[in-house]
Amino acid sequence: MSDEALHELAGRAGLTTVWHDVFGSEQHVAPATLRAVLAAIGLPGATEAECRDSIAVLDAEAAHPPRLATADRGAAVECAGAPGRFRVEFEQGGSVEGIAADAGFGRVRLPAIETPGAHRLLLGDAEIDLIVAPDTALPIAEAALRAHHERSGGTGPAAEATRLWGLAAQVYGLVRKGDGGVGDFEALAQLAESASRHGADAVAISPVHALFAAEPRHYGPYAPSSRIALNPVYAPVELSDVPLPPDGLIDWPEATRRRYAALRAEFAVRRNDPDFIAFLRDAPSALRRHAVFEAISLDRIARGEDRDWRRWPAELRDPDGDAVRRLAETLDDEVTFHLYAQFRAASGLAEAQRRARDAGMAIGLIADLAVGADPAGSDAWSRPNEVLRGLSVGAPPDEFNHKGQNWGVTAFSPRGLVASGFAAFRDLLGAAFGPAGGVRIDHAMGFARLWVVPNGAEASEGCYLRFPLNDMLRILAHDSRHHGGIVLAEDLGTVPAGFRDHLAARQILGMSILWFERRNGGFAPPRDWRRETAAMTSTHGLPTVAGWWRGTDIDWRERLGMSGEDNVARDAGRGALWQVFRDSGAVDAGAPQPPPEAGATVADAAARHLGTASGPLAILPVEDALALTEQPNLPGTIDTHPNWRRRVPGEASDILDAPDVAVRLAGLDKARRR
Repeated sequence: MSDEALHELAGRAGLTTVWHDVFGSEQHVAPATLRAVLAAIGLPGATEAECRDSIAVLDAEAAHPPRLATADRGAAVECAGAPGRFRVEFEQGGSVEGIAADAGFGRVRLPAIETPGAHRLLLGDAEIDLIVAPDTALPIAEAALRAHHERSGGTGPAAEATRLWGLAAQVYGLVRKGDGGVGDFEALAQLAESASRHGADAVAISPVHALFAAEPRHYGPYAPSSRIALNPVYAPVELSDVPLPPDGLIDWPEATRRRYAALRAEFAVRRNDPDFIAFLRDAPSALRRHAVFEAISLDRIARGEDRDWRRWPAELRDPDGDAVRRLAETLDDEVTFHLYAQFRAASGLAEAQRRARDAGMAIGLIADLAVGADPAGSDAWSRPNEVLRGLSVGAPPDEFNHKGQNWGVTAFSPRGLVASGFAAFRDLLGAAFGPAGGVRIDHAMGFARLWVVPNGAEASEGCYLRFPLNDMLRILAHDSRHHGGIVLAEDLGTVPAGFRDHLAARQILGMSILWFERRNGGFAPPRDWRRETAAMTSTHGLPTVAGWWRGTDIDWRERLGMSGEDNVARDAGRGALWQVFRDSGAVDAGAPQPPPEAGATVADAAARHLGTASGPLAILPVEDALALTEQPNLPGTIDTHPNWRRRVPGEASDILDAPDVAVRLAGLDKARRR
């Protein structure tokens, strides 16, 4: 058959049939890939007749008034519908009425709305949620000014708020007495209070999404069961000190067992606590569904059956079905326990944010929002029409991964988002912003497009799936203002043309990473990095400064047979890095280059160097604050490198007070305030 109808359907469904790789070469998606992806999103295209039928389905969906429409403040509102009278009921009270004009192609146009907010649009017989976005998300300077006014009661001059800095921390790796072998939100609060004493205004944290109570060996933070629920392992409980394992790494199964046992003991005596009863009363349906999922999963494990809901009996794969309702009633005590675990985690995270702000931080915690969730998890089970089925998210082949990447997670379905009024996305943002002063969006390019791979295919056999970027950015800007949180966006990798301009227009900060900021064969000084970014020395999946200088990452790759930079190239890189440290003033012009083993000296210079970045926020990973050589995660590995298991050496309450660390942070602080 001709591929004309297939390509028409693919284009209408948001699939990119032609794309350009990181080298600028044009790539064409194979018809077999298009058909597999289309089938996975419910739009069969195996024959020309199927393509035409699927196009008709899309036509019908496009003609139906949406459950949610978005617009920018001061701009006309457009959506599907018939011309006629409309009424907008404002979130803050009051309303406006008028005539919706015909905009062609089954759409109508309403006059501009000047008032941002989550309003209600009545259009004919349709009732539509209407989000009118503010001009921008909450800028850092405005967030800092708000914090000043809250602390001072609106009196006194506001401090300079355009060059803040913070730390980045892996919550699980923080240490405190009585933590039972894994970090938690109490350790996070202690770190935030300590960091504030040294001048920090933020702590960006690793994802704290819910994992699997039924499978504690599944501990990767970027493949959670639910991105809306929290990981109860991080709830602050008091445990007796346990000996450190011989390898010095977190024993996740044992630490999880200890913490769940402590929470169950608490639940037995505190289930009637008034605060918990209030939490139960107000718990959103998404959180209740997660608790039901956890209870059913553990019940099936106890019966020797499968925890993966995709292999459950058909009646249990329907979260709204009678069988699930009856089983949840039978397991009511267990369901209530998992809601208690969520209550304790949420209380602990909120308390960490309160203590960060009370200590003087302008921002406090910056939560990390993973790009997707495990397809065997709670989100995928509980929202079957809002997530992708039969597809995994990843990345196309590039200069670092010639075969591409398959991350093994699922994400939102663009059609599902629109059909549900972006319900899952709005729930997700509310959960992320609620207890934090900001949110980092992992792989933010997913707001525009995601590389999706059919199950069973190679990572290179995928294609890009387009998302409703403008709608998602408007909702994000609204929620940022509504919750009073800033937004960072991980915009690294193969970035769509114009995407960073969209972020900058909304005052959403991208990311500038030391290792990627190159110029003329060397490194670019931070004053030349993009101003509309948060500057960082490194991230969880890249070498630490001391580790890069020593070559620890090279040692790991050689040990595991992985490709990458060799020692010859690294030696030249050291010279280039030290030279840019001289250029930025981080070290004296005549300072001799340290040897590879002098990582602490280089970490000192890197902190000062980072402080000269032109953007409004600089973030130093705790690993670089402590001049550690090992990175939290080595991409491309699972069990051969101890990903997500390393603990920091020392207690969170005072680890930053060690003389060498305090001097390092003082250098960063001075550079930011210069």
